[in-house]
Amino acid sequence: MTTTTHRTTSLRCFIGTYTHQGSRGIYTSRFDIEHGTLESPTLVAECDNPTFLALHPAKPYLYTIGKFPTGMLRGFHYDEQSGNLELLNEQEIPGHGPCHLTVCSSDAGDAVVVANYGSGCVASFPILSDGRIGVVASHLTHTGSGPNTTRQQAPHAHGVYFEGSTIAVVDLGIDRVVYYHLDLVTATMSRSADCADLHLTPGAGPRHLAKDQRFIYVVNELDSTVSVFDRQKSCDALESVSTLTDGKDAHELDNTAAEIALHTSGNFLYVSNRGDDSIAVFAIAGGIPVLIQSVPSGGNTPRFFCLDPTGRFLLACNQNSENVCVFAVNQATGTLTPTDQSVKVSQPACLVFAPSDQ
Repeated sequence: MTTTTHRTTSLRCFIGTYTHQGSRGIYTSRFDIEHGTLESPTLVAECDNPTFLALHPAKPYLYTIGKFPTGMLRGFHYDEQSGNLELLNEQEIPGHGPCHLTVCSSDAGDAVVVANYGSGCVASFPILSDGRIGVVASHLTHTGSGPNTTRQQAPHAHGVYFEGSTIAVVDLGIDRVVYYHLDLVTATMSRSADCADLHLTPGAGPRHLAKDQRFIYVVNELDSTVSVFDRQKSCDALESVSTLTDGKDAHELDNTAAEIALHTSGNFLYVSNRGDDSIAVFAIAGGIPVLIQSVPSGGNTPRFFCLDPTGRFLLACNQNSENVCVFAVNQATGTLTPTDQSVKVSQPACLVFAPSDQ
């Protein structure tokens, strides 16, 4: 008897938005990974400013920040077929100006960690067995400032990333990536002598990061650069490279770099530029990114982008032109080619793909 294996060709995705110009909350769509087509998104949860989303890696739970500039963390159960969201519960986030979060999971337990830009702090919450969010377990505030008196007058935690038993917090205000130990049994964070911070050039304004087994790539919002760190060598950057093509000046363009992502192959790196409104493509040579292409993002203010799980397509969320555009990724060179795929979404700020066992 012959057994036919059904292969999934479309993936569920969720889109987070700002809700002050027409959006009503979180939207869902399906993305065809064979043809690079994105369905018109539909609203699945009404809530204030769900600007960043994070999915549990193994369970049908979605978490989002909201109510900017004050903070609220919400947990949802999602239906894997329809994408419909059911609110599980919400917890107030200590501090203000939440901008990023990550779900941390291991055999020891699950947690959500949130970065607060406004108050320069980071908070951790346990995830209970039914997906609900427990009360805050730890709340740690950074200190310091940077030379940019407009943007770095105080700490501004802007990104949180989980690996093993550590949390990396990218702080734009103090030009540093701060590391914490995370105990997933209690969902508490603490400083550890084993976790050395990364030091950025004063005034760089680090925003987000991407990493592989050896190298860490930090995108710097204020000076439009990517700084490269070798885990095996130093807490200081090996090199910093511009996210703009030769001849373009970040200050003249009023450009701020935003998102960063590594290709699934590890051979290519991508960064979005707001102001230049472009996606920069880098080839990785010995850990150092070399700029090989700059492509218009298909709209205005590409606050966020991501690669689909296959690495064949890149989806750019253009916040101020209110669209999500799809680009094809050349698997040999990493370069991007615009497709005719673009969907309308009011103020898109984040897009995440639900886990799939395809």
